[in-house]
Amino acid sequence: MDEHCELLETCGFFKKYKVIDDLVCEELIATYYKGPKMNECKRKQYRTDQGLLPSDDMLPTGEMIAE
Repeated sequence: MDEHCELLETCGFFKKYKVIDDLVCEELIATYYKGPKMNECKRKQYRTDQGLLPSDDMLPTGEMIAE
């Protein structure tokens, strides 16, 4: 069974950045959506605490991507 975050398919960050060929994004996705830090995702915590979806540009670490 391939275990992954239950919010994977509805996560704005994942949907927006999964297609980017960038090692940092790939590492974040592997670590937070399919790996050892699934339960430490600040995006998931934000959804629970605020009852709102975080910005698509909020990293799983809680930091924002600067454009």
